[in-house]
Amino acid sequence: MSSTGGGPPAGGASPLEGQLSQKEAAEYITSILEGLTQVASEARMPFLVYLIKMALEEARLEKMQPD
Repeated sequence: MSSTGGGPPAGGASPLEGQLSQKEAAEYITSILEGLTQVASEARMPFLVYLIKMALEEARLEKMQPD
């Protein structure tokens, strides 16, 4: 696993912490995962596509949860 980018800053807090509701976070994650699905598909990475689609389904379910 790479040590650059993608994770929380050295202090441990996410840059978006406290700024998004659970639903907003799920919507944001959904949009990112949709793009990643396309990238993985175009790169011919079928198992990664599968895993991303599983995460995408979970994010979509989270979006439907009441606040």
